[in-house]
Amino acid sequence: MRLSFQQQVLAGISFSIILVIIVGVTSYEALVLQQQNGALVNHTREVMNSSTSVKNLLLTAESNIRGYALTKTNTFENSYQMAVESIWDEVDDLRTLVNNNPEQTVRIDSLSLVLTGKLDVMNKQLDMISSNNFDRDSLRSFILQGKMLTTRIDFLFNRISNTEQALLIEREEKARESASYAKLFIICGTGIFMLVIFVMFYFIRRTYNAQILSEKKTSDLNTQLEIISVQDKEKNWILSAAAEAGVAIQGQPSTVGLAASLIRKVVELTDAQVAVMYLRSPEGDFYELLVCHGIQNQEIVPSVIQSGQGILGQMAVDKTAFKELDVAPEYLSVRTGSGSGEPGKVMIKSLMFEGGVIGFIELAFLQKPANNIVELLHIVGENAAVALVAAKAREIMQELLEKTQKQAEELETQQEELSVTNEELTRQTSLLQVSEEELRVQQEELRQLNTELEEKAVFLEEQKSTLEEARNQLQTKADELEKSGRFKSEFLANMSHELRTPLNSILILSRILQENKAARLSDEEQRYASVIHNSGSDLLTLINDILDLAKVESGKIDLHLEKVSTEVIMLEVKNTFQKIAENKGLVLKIGKAADAPSDLFTDQVRLLQILRNLLSNAVKFTAAPGEVALHIAQRKDSWIFTVSDTGIGIPLEKQQTIFEAFQQADGSTSRKYGGTGLGLSITRELTHLFGGSVSLESQPNKGSVFTLTIPVVTEEEKAFSNETEQRTVFINQPENDTTEHRLLLIEDDSLFATDMAHRAKNSGFEVVVAENGAQALELVTSFKPTAIILDMHLPDMDGAEILRILKSNVKTSLIPVHTVSAGEESDFNAEGAIGFIQKPVDRKSAEGIFSLLKMEGKDLNKQRLLLVEDDAYQSKYLGDFLTDNNIFVLYAYSAAEAKNVLATESVDGIILDIRLTDANGLDFLDEIKLEPAYRNIPVVVNTAEDLSQNDLTRVMKYAHPVVMKTRKSNERLLDEVKLFLKQIKPEPIATPVFEKEAVHVPAATPVLSVGEKILLADDDMRNIFALSVVLEEAGFSVIIASNGREAIEKLEETNDISLVLMDVMMPEMDGIQATKQIRKEPKWADLPIIAVTAKAMRGDREECMEAGANDYISKPVDIDKLLSLIKVWIHAS
Repeated sequence: MRLSFQQQVLAGISFSIILVIIVGVTSYEALVLQQQNGALVNHTREVMNSSTSVKNLLLTAESNIRGYALTKTNTFENSYQMAVESIWDEVDDLRTLVNNNPEQTVRIDSLSLVLTGKLDVMNKQLDMISSNNFDRDSLRSFILQGKMLTTRIDFLFNRISNTEQALLIEREEKARESASYAKLFIICGTGIFMLVIFVMFYFIRRTYNAQILSEKKTSDLNTQLEIISVQDKEKNWILSAAAEAGVAIQGQPSTVGLAASLIRKVVELTDAQVAVMYLRSPEGDFYELLVCHGIQNQEIVPSVIQSGQGILGQMAVDKTAFKELDVAPEYLSVRTGSGSGEPGKVMIKSLMFEGGVIGFIELAFLQKPANNIVELLHIVGENAAVALVAAKAREIMQELLEKTQKQAEELETQQEELSVTNEELTRQTSLLQVSEEELRVQQEELRQLNTELEEKAVFLEEQKSTLEEARNQLQTKADELEKSGRFKSEFLANMSHELRTPLNSILILSRILQENKAARLSDEEQRYASVIHNSGSDLLTLINDILDLAKVESGKIDLHLEKVSTEVIMLEVKNTFQKIAENKGLVLKIGKAADAPSDLFTDQVRLLQILRNLLSNAVKFTAAPGEVALHIAQRKDSWIFTVSDTGIGIPLEKQQTIFEAFQQADGSTSRKYGGTGLGLSITRELTHLFGGSVSLESQPNKGSVFTLTIPVVTEEEKAFSNETEQRTVFINQPENDTTEHRLLLIEDDSLFATDMAHRAKNSGFEVVVAENGAQALELVTSFKPTAIILDMHLPDMDGAEILRILKSNVKTSLIPVHTVSAGEESDFNAEGAIGFIQKPVDRKSAEGIFSLLKMEGKDLNKQRLLLVEDDAYQSKYLGDFLTDNNIFVLYAYSAAEAKNVLATESVDGIILDIRLTDANGLDFLDEIKLEPAYRNIPVVVNTAEDLSQNDLTRVMKYAHPVVMKTRKSNERLLDEVKLFLKQIKPEPIATPVFEKEAVHVPAATPVLSVGEKILLADDDMRNIFALSVVLEEAGFSVIIASNGREAIEKLEETNDISLVLMDVMMPEMDGIQATKQIRKEPKWADLPIIAVTAKAMRGDREECMEAGANDYISKPVDIDKLLSLIKVWIHAS
């Protein structure tokens, strides 16, 4: 609503009055604040005076003690007693003065305790002096105690005084600021008041100017209306003239008559002095003169114009619709009875029909015509072109009719014979007439179609503009959403860092206290440390849940579909919850429908995460004796997972809110059951990711039923998933395939060896040739072939002997050997050869040998794991999973089978289940670790059972090569396996010693020298303290840097640093920048760097690796994993 001038003035005066009141009130409050700050300053001075009084009284008491010791006068003793009493009075007064300052109150309490000790020492001195029982040692002890207590008292007095001095400075500054604010408010208020007056003047002036401007705009609008009126008159004239031209050409039977009528009307309408019209010949390659107007000597006018010649001919080729000329041709000269002259302007209009030029109208003017003449010519030209085509068609029809009539007269004598012909000609005449009418109708339809197309073009242009604007708005919204998502991800990353950093210290130090290696803590204190560690772990789980929820909501979690057995799902659930349910007194039932398929195509990790969330809630909220059940079924095109319990149930009004983040059925502060309320929220989001749904049926005190519905994956989706997996496997393969297939060709015939080597290279092998047995045995170790072709007749030793040596050594026994010889076949297969062929070898046979060797040697490059698992189905499932990740798996289903495999096969690591049929897994572990040959083989303990403290202690004896895994996903197991497989490095090249009875000795675990120096770069003192304790207990020497820049300086100062632990988030220079700077120096190119970060977002690992880090570990740090990583990388360097 616009205010009138009077209302604006009244509003300005009202605002000024309100402003004066506000300034007055604000100034008053500033003065009151100044008085309050002055009172606080006086209070601070009282505290400082009281503190000084206590200190002086203590000095007086000490002086009286010394006086009494020297004179034994009771006056000094009485003075001492009075001083002591006054000290406590002053201390009480001092405590009263600082009771509003908790920090100072704590210091006063500490001062009271120290004063009590000091006065107690002084009383003992007084008693010793009074009793004349001087003991030099006791007196020296009292003096030393008194001196230490005096130092502590001075320290506390200084702290109290410094604090009060700081408060005094702060409060005096506030008092000065209050006075300044009061002055500022008064000055600003006056300034604003003056500003309001100037604003009022401005509005009055602006109202006047607005009135003047309004009058000017009215005048401008009138002028524009006059211009529009003139333009409308011109358009009306053009339309009227075009209509007259159209009337002039109607009813003309011939092309010449139509052209003459049209030219006369055009000359009349345009005031042209000279006019010429050309029409395209029936042949179409030239244009004939049709009619002239205003030309005295028509002989000089060209009767024919060829296409491409002259201005008109070029316009015909270029299909130019209109052209203006300032210089006219000679034949267009204007001549009258009184003389002649050159025209001032020439206009040429092309007559266009169906995309071609059918003729021209050429007009000459003495003066330049008006602009509306050009528009008129365009309209007349379009109508004339259509009319000329129609007239031409009529002429053709007339010519045909005359020709028919002439033929009828000539053949009149043959009328009877040709009657049929006459009838046909008559019919053709009718058809021509019909064609003429159809042509006229088509011309009208084309005219209407052109009009509609023009309207549609305008509409489409408007629609395009609207769509472009909408697209820009959508793009802006998308950019805003992307920015919001980025801010959210950054916030979660920073929150993770701020929470994980202190958690790292808590978990590490509580773990150290819990282990109690120095045996300094009692059982109760160890229990306290265990509670701290468990609480920290629970908090870490909460952080991971929040990050999982954020990843799902932002769409950063992808499903990895694979074929999964329902038996595996049921087994995983049983292993996880069976013991928990039994400990709580519950019955756990797991089953599936009889008609349910045995396999489903899904993401096993995410499906198990959903089921664990639902079952853990069911177990939590069900009391003994109760029942928790999981049932699996398939209905039509969906899988149904039903989780039911007989627990406390959920009220109807709470059944929707529990699926929201941080919501629980009982959200009060006195709730009985703990938890964050994230489990069901994550479950719902993951279910949506599957394209399914989760529903709830529940009644209070009767239990709950959660139903998870997931669509069955279609064949197209399976095919797409398989395609993706195949593409992924292909991409991960080495670019140069020859490094995977290495062939050792043992052959003394150089011609045969050259031919076979050439064929092997064409088949994808990297080939090395050995000419004798001794050279071959050297190359077996240095070249490490994946296949061998062995000639059975060598100059220095028999091929059978070489074959026996290769098969008797564990390290070479698995290499496939194909024998070749010029003699007869022997039973080499019994000695371990995979085949025999007799020389000469043709191309087809050679290709068959190479294909067989590739197939037999495909697993030699893989690292070998022994999987000890008594459950055959679970063993096959885990084995297939590891095999898909390029790991060769050896199977054992009992302790005895595992021992046999270890005795006969070379393995790089062991995955061990605690539950075995013939022995306890821990006993088996203790037994193999006693054998020197197996002592250093890494082991992953894989079990779903909760280990007791005693079992855990037994396992921890092998903490360096053993990684614990309890109720983790297969991906977690794979990560742990890959971690210790990094320790496996190629053995140095050396000449092997082959013996008849070769014994397998696994590669030793890295042995590190005590005192290896590690640079720890971290800005958090808690992390520095915790990690330093762990590293020093492990025998390392720790060098500390508080940021990336200082870390580089430490590396410059110290030459023998073995490894760097680099925190990512640090001030001045972060860990990413520091790592990049370190990698720029050639001398540090091979220095191992392990990045440590508390962030948990996608992309952190890749960023660290791209910067130059060798490995990555996230906070809270797993001590065992950290120590394993350190040892692996120090050994590798």
